[in-house]
Amino acid sequence: MPSLPKWINDTVENVWSSKFKDCTVTHTESVTDDLRLIRFAADLQEVHFEPAYAIGIRINERDFRNYSPFNFNKKKGTFDVVFHLHDTTAAGNSFVTRLSTGDSIKILMPRGKRFFDPTAAIHFSIGDETSLGSSLSIKEMAEETKASFICLHELENPSALETLSLYGYHAPKNNTIDIIEALTDFLKEEKQAIYNNKVTFYLTGSGNTLSQVRQFLKAKGVSPRCIRTQAYWIEGRKGL
Repeated sequence: MPSLPKWINDTVENVWSSKFKDCTVTHTESVTDDLRLIRFAADLQEVHFEPAYAIGIRINERDFRNYSPFNFNKKKGTFDVVFHLHDTTAAGNSFVTRLSTGDSIKILMPRGKRFFDPTAAIHFSIGDETSLGSSLSIKEMAEETKASFICLHELENPSALETLSLYGYHAPKNNTIDIIEALTDFLKEEKQAIYNNKVTFYLTGSGNTLSQVRQFLKAKGVSPRCIRTQAYWIEGRKGL
């Protein structure tokens, strides 16, 4: 989300007050050196949630940031967020690292476009560190609907995948060739499912990477309706 004057963000909070919830930090842990998991508690009974929806957090007077929650439990009134601490000088990094158990903040409740395809037999989530929350929420829904789930993430430290129980492919950062090679193997193994449009691909994270992956999948015969995309960031652009 772009930086906006303080008075506009104040107006957003006032006009959309019903969309915000007072949330309390109940748990924090380091997944890796640059990934932090935080659990929030709030009254979620009337909140609608779907996989890959985003919450909004005001990190300072001028900036909101979007994050993808998972483990969204209405009955318990809790949800988790994995924060990628990629830049120690960034405002979002400073805000998140200051959060500790017992802190209370206002959070814009989940919203977004419908992303999850309930008709798919196989759900394949592809992204980077910023995509972990989306992948986890897609995985949870896939398991509920008795479908298969697989993922591929670009990560500096792949140990995060095991810690978060996200088992699948891993590629080094900024290495599209490895992503293409992994997808090539998958397309061969699931040729019939691809032909029958039973696999849905969810491309999130870097806008540049997902554009290349989308072009590759289409060139390999994957139907455009089986490819869902949502860029979370683009190199050189602030606040996407």
